[in-house]
Amino acid sequence: MQSIVQHLPEILRAAAASQLGILALMVVAIAAIAHAFFRKSAEGWRMAALALLFAGCAGFGYAMFQQSATRAAAQVVNVRESLDRWLDEAGRARDAGTLSGASSLPSGLVDARNEFESRWRRAALPEKLALPADAVASGLSLLNRLYREVEKDSPVQQAANLWADEAIRHFDERQDPRRLTDALLDKAAIYLDLAQLGHDDRQQFEAMARSGDALMARAFRTAAIDQQPQVLRITSRFYYNLARPKSFRLSDTWDNTYLLLAYQKARAAHDLQPGELKNANQLARTVIKVSRNPPQDTDPAWAENLRDAQDGMAAAWSAAKAGLTGVEQRLSPLNVLGVVTLEAIAREWTAASPQERRARAGRYLIELERDALPALREAAALLQNSALRKAYGFDIHYDLARAQALKTALVRVTSAQAARAEFKEVRSHLAVARENARTSQLEAALRDLGKDPSFSLLTPAERQGLAQLLNLG
Repeated sequence: MQSIVQHLPEILRAAAASQLGILALMVVAIAAIAHAFFRKSAEGWRMAALALLFAGCAGFGYAMFQQSATRAAAQVVNVRESLDRWLDEAGRARDAGTLSGASSLPSGLVDARNEFESRWRRAALPEKLALPADAVASGLSLLNRLYREVEKDSPVQQAANLWADEAIRHFDERQDPRRLTDALLDKAAIYLDLAQLGHDDRQQFEAMARSGDALMARAFRTAAIDQQPQVLRITSRFYYNLARPKSFRLSDTWDNTYLLLAYQKARAAHDLQPGELKNANQLARTVIKVSRNPPQDTDPAWAENLRDAQDGMAAAWSAAKAGLTGVEQRLSPLNVLGVVTLEAIAREWTAASPQERRARAGRYLIELERDALPALREAAALLQNSALRKAYGFDIHYDLARAQALKTALVRVTSAQAARAEFKEVRSHLAVARENARTSQLEAALRDLGKDPSFSLLTPAERQGLAQLLNLG
């Protein structure tokens, strides 16, 4: 009805120009003349003229209905054609690796995107609802993801948010819970982008985390069973962000309530879908932080949780790594695998007796060289020609220095000379980390030298040398 009222003048003109419409108008005209001619005649003639007028009006009404249906069908075809073209161009660009804000977008892709956006905005709700739901979901999601790439440095991501909201409204209107959940997850991805972009702005960071948490609460109500692991994993990421210290110094104590909620959601996602790398990655990342936060930092049970997380992460990475080619796909799991491995070893090593240390040193060295150091070295290499170098340069090399500090302690059990050689690697990586560090990161690193599980295994003289290396003066 909204579409008919909106385009009524066009429908009237089209109906009047159609053969049926012309015939109907002629009947109306004849009926009007007959009514005037027979107005003083017998009642039967006047009723015949009125019936003729009614027939003419009914005929013209039917002509209008035909034209409105024809116009609606044509509009659906136009929107469908533009949607199909957009999906086709986006698919080709994705296969060619040009569906990215890092490079200039192909003109065909831009034209198809603009045409689909324009026709979608002009289409009325019934016309949108007549389109295949799968195609609409793909088209709107691709728009959102493309604009996320184009606007990745924007603090608001205006266009990405607009199309994410449009997808949520559309599938809410369709009463399609599965696709509504997917649309909510796309919106959550924007919040995570904005939180990462504003990680130095406490107010923006917390606002994005709280908005994302509310969004995921809604998504969990609409999610199908197979969508729940992703919803739980994203929920865990928002709780993890909310757990950050109010001081915004990450070396301070985190909010244990939010941190344990993040662990609970990550564990639930992993249990529902244990073979998924993203679930293993989020679980390991969360366990690392929970295990270092009081009172878990002295609880032996969390040493076991670290070991379980390391085993799961190593298995998931081994199964998935061949299919991951992009820097963004590989960087986080490589870093998390390296860190969870060194954290698990350091925790077990610290709790071990001197006799146990001598018995385990060789095994731990093999594990460190197999899982931690190669992963962290590859992560550092990937950063060299990546836009992420500025954001992650300190973290990766700082973790490499921690891994080398642990190796120094393990090697010292059998050879003091080999330990001195390994310690040079600690200094080397820490020097690179210092070059990429912000002042707040250097301050945190200096405070952590004595309590970090890996650096605390070094001798006092070695830690003193590292403190001088990191000295802000």
